[in-house]
Amino acid sequence: MSHPEKPLERHLLETLKIAKDIALGCGYQLSDAEKRSIIMHDIAKAHPAFQRKLKSGRGRFGHAEPSSVLVLKLTRDLLYTEAVRRHHSALQNFSSEVWKFWNEWEWNDEKEQLFASLPWWAGANQVADKLQLDICSWQELLPSDDEWEELLSEVVDTFGIDPNQPIQNDWLRMRRFFSILVAADRLEAAVGETTVFDQPIIDSSLLYNYIKKLKGTKLSEWRDRVRQDVVKNSRVVLDKPNIYTITLPTGAGKTITGLQVAMEAAQRFKASRIIYVLPYVSLVEQNADVASKILNGVREDHHLAYGKEQEAGEEKDEKQKTLEDFISFFRYWREPVIVTTLAKLWEVLYSPRANDSMSFHLLSNAIVLLDEPQSISVNHWRGFGHTLEMLAAQMKCSFILMTATQPEILQGQELVPTPVSFPSVRHVMHWIDGKNVIEDIAARMVDYGALEHNSLFVLNTRKSALLMWMNIKKRGINPLFLSRWLTHIDRNRILKDLKSKEKNKERRCLVSTQVIEAGIDLDFELVFRDLGPLDSIIQVAGRCNRHCGIDLGNVYITELTNKKKSYAAQVYDSVLLQQTRLLLQEKQEWDESSSTEIISAYYAGLTKAIDSSPLWENISKGNWGEYISLFNNYDRNEAMLIIDYGGDIVQALEMLQEPLNNNSDKMLQVKKRKEIFQRLSQCSISVPTKYLNEWYEHCGALIWDDEEKMIEQVGKDMWLVSQQGIGTIYRLDIGFVPLEIADLLLEIVTDT
Repeated sequence: MSHPEKPLERHLLETLKIAKDIALGCGYQLSDAEKRSIIMHDIAKAHPAFQRKLKSGRGRFGHAEPSSVLVLKLTRDLLYTEAVRRHHSALQNFSSEVWKFWNEWEWNDEKEQLFASLPWWAGANQVADKLQLDICSWQELLPSDDEWEELLSEVVDTFGIDPNQPIQNDWLRMRRFFSILVAADRLEAAVGETTVFDQPIIDSSLLYNYIKKLKGTKLSEWRDRVRQDVVKNSRVVLDKPNIYTITLPTGAGKTITGLQVAMEAAQRFKASRIIYVLPYVSLVEQNADVASKILNGVREDHHLAYGKEQEAGEEKDEKQKTLEDFISFFRYWREPVIVTTLAKLWEVLYSPRANDSMSFHLLSNAIVLLDEPQSISVNHWRGFGHTLEMLAAQMKCSFILMTATQPEILQGQELVPTPVSFPSVRHVMHWIDGKNVIEDIAARMVDYGALEHNSLFVLNTRKSALLMWMNIKKRGINPLFLSRWLTHIDRNRILKDLKSKEKNKERRCLVSTQVIEAGIDLDFELVFRDLGPLDSIIQVAGRCNRHCGIDLGNVYITELTNKKKSYAAQVYDSVLLQQTRLLLQEKQEWDESSSTEIISAYYAGLTKAIDSSPLWENISKGNWGEYISLFNNYDRNEAMLIIDYGGDIVQALEMLQEPLNNNSDKMLQVKKRKEIFQRLSQCSISVPTKYLNEWYEHCGALIWDDEEKMIEQVGKDMWLVSQQGIGTIYRLDIGFVPLEIADLLLEIVTDT
């Protein structure tokens, strides 16, 4: 047996069948060596030790390593061998871990005895027939001592040294096969059968009906003309899978334009799927809603999406439910249209973990829309660009990079026929020289009209944003607030409030962190931005007079400091800030029409000043076990803080922390845990552990007997704010409040 009540030969042969279907769905045919590797990927499960483990649920037996030895003998291909050896874990570096493993894996009597214990059971004949081998025992596949030495010297030790075969091509071959093997193995184990991969079905009437609803103003008519020009030009330029760009100013309708270009390209190239990649989860939810109105078969893919019903109201049979569970569990890109995050695409491309890489093969012959790609750190641009070029050339994948500030990731063919500017200049940028404190800038913005105009303040840190919010509130404005210290639930509520105020032409003021930068369709007349990278500043400026509601909006930029260090320096690379400072000090004041020229100068300076990350070098040197995070400033000293809105979170946490039952369906158990975790993610945030400890120590003196604690640690890197702590530690209007700021809040009158 391979799994409870499943014959091993059935798992091996069905996994091969599924793998062939998966490959064909991506326009790829498995080689004989790949087929043999897949058939043999779990063959060592025939060992009596594994069979005892399967029956009892106790003990351990690593079947992947001995299975991979037979694959090495059968295929003489180290890539496929390693894919089998690591298909339950993660890829390793070839120059170190892989070479060391095989050279230390001595061929001795103990190892031979391991294979001698593999029984030739009735189903083994089916496996041997599929391998096209005339054998009667697995021992017949074993290498002799001389053969083993030859495999080490001619296969293992020579890997990657052929100058005519760039190792980057090996990376692509490995990653594609690894993802097919892992997906087929998991799919067969969980669902038991193959799945149909539908191509995107393009119904132009859905698109045009949606566009009709957007018409009615001069600005919407201009956006429609821009869209038509880009789409018309793309029909000529976009003639084969390649790298393309769409460069349009913020607010020019890139979403609809890009989706229509992708839809037509998918029809022209008979694409396997459309993958729409956005920088933030909030944008995925927003743009997935748009995509689902103009395309069929859309799946919203991010960590908050799963657990909620994808197709509400539709009755599904048991097999459909099992397949849905599989897709949700592994976040597998089966559907014809995927709307996902840049972080997920990054995992699919670069993570060595088996489950993370499962969707890699689905990039074959896909149309990939990359929205706001400048959000990728500059030091990754070169490596990311080389990766996209290789995928376009060898997997027939088309990439369309869409932004107002096109980064120098690579040179793509521009689909916008002529540079586009708004019909009128919407705003002017003003640089306020020197380093300023929050109190002074708040007062100055009031002098500039923040009380009379719809205003937006964008800060670099959550603490500085809270301080600005308090200073603005003291001056007679009742501002709304957005940051990642607000839960997903409260951020969505505040965004809806803002959009409602805008629709009803009510006065509005928002203080926010960078969560407002890209893709949020809000409009303000006066904007303030603390110093940041120039492309981030221009993205924020896109919220100023976005819909041309006034003659001219104003955007003010300065460098805020807490008297010791600037807030920008706490978040951004010093090279990015210095390049921005130099340009701002030189220009001092400019209008929107100059932004393209200035951003080009900024990017040119950056590419000379910043060293590239080893992203591409890792691929080129076989360091495939390394993983370079997309987010360079990831803080590992943060914990998950859960807000117990309804007082029922403790029970969910207890279910989450129960140990897995080996006698029950583990996948079902883990699925239920993921559903709980998804629910918790809606009402949780990440907070530095030191801030949580400060609150815990402060509140300790207030707890008597069995009184409910305002905050407590409920697991490793997991804390809980009770209902008693809502309004103090966490507020519904501004989110988590650090202890040092809580005292300052007492100085102002607030409505929570």
